[in-house]
Amino acid sequence: MAQPLYYRDYLALDTLLSAQHPLSWQQDKPAHDELLFIIVHQVYELWFKQALYELDSVIRIMGQPYVPEHEVATALSRLKRIQSIFSLAIAQFDLLETMTPLDFLAFRDFLHPASGFQSLQFRLLEIRLGLDEEARVLCDYESSLDARDRQHLHHVRSQPTLFGVVQNWLERMPFLEFRQYRFWESYREAVARRFEREQQAVIQHPALAPDEKEQKLQQIRSNAMNFEAFFEPARYAELLHTRQRRLSHRATLAALFIMLYRDYPLLQLPFRLLDTLVQLDQQMSLWRYRHAIMVNRMIGQRVGTGGSSGYDYLLQTVVRQRIFQDFASLANYLLPPSEIPPIPPEIETHLRFAAEIR
Repeated sequence: MAQPLYYRDYLALDTLLSAQHPLSWQQDKPAHDELLFIIVHQVYELWFKQALYELDSVIRIMGQPYVPEHEVATALSRLKRIQSIFSLAIAQFDLLETMTPLDFLAFRDFLHPASGFQSLQFRLLEIRLGLDEEARVLCDYESSLDARDRQHLHHVRSQPTLFGVVQNWLERMPFLEFRQYRFWESYREAVARRFEREQQAVIQHPALAPDEKEQKLQQIRSNAMNFEAFFEPARYAELLHTRQRRLSHRATLAALFIMLYRDYPLLQLPFRLLDTLVQLDQQMSLWRYRHAIMVNRMIGQRVGTGGSSGYDYLLQTVVRQRIFQDFASLANYLLPPSEIPPIPPEIETHLRFAAEIR
């Protein structure tokens, strides 16, 4: 007969609660806040483990040749869970920052050369989400890892990423072409009119200095040129080549279509999934930003314990290491609902859950 399950045993609390070993205590220079520092970072790693667990399942679901609607819903709920995990991870900085810079300096010297820079699980999250390796601020980060972790990274790099499977899923989307349907032609004209109105608003703005006007006009012209590339595969290929975009031409058109017609029943889940990817990217950027601000508060401009430039390095990652920026940037090309061209009734019927009963 099986022994009754006990709470402590089920959660392996003897192991978990004995896994904190402050170095300052071992050196007979006990720093009170080192225990907090260790526990917060151990909790981070536990959350990263859960996030990877959820992410692996989402990649398996979205990587199928055909993804049933109810499984898209499952993937979405798990992505939302990862987003909530990062919300908690960001909130943990509030707890960590109850430690003052002087409290941290009491044990910081014991930490060399270990660093959060060496968190294997965070690197795995970046890779599995689909971070572009060329976008990394420091591409040689592997040199700080030991042989076991480097081998694990190499293995994971050969596996599908969330960015990749979502791109493939979008490329298979129907409705972009239908008989004589020319949605993109009418949409192209509508967006061109919108860009022209934006330019005129800048030109006629009485409070803008000439250099400010020119800067804004250049941005509008750049957005307009990028939008025109949506309709010319050769020009879009150049954007991919120059790394101005990562998402394929067809996947980009599909994503824009989903965002424009999100209110149709069959597009609601796809829209929510794409929107959640953008929000998750934002959460990771917020986590990086809070990390950078905390490091600046704790050590100023000093070099990090792992040898990085500390605050400067972390701040650069906030801007450069975005994963789903292509989806977020589609906001440049959205129109107000009243200006979106209607779609043919034949396609509209397919975008509903069921045909109208007559």
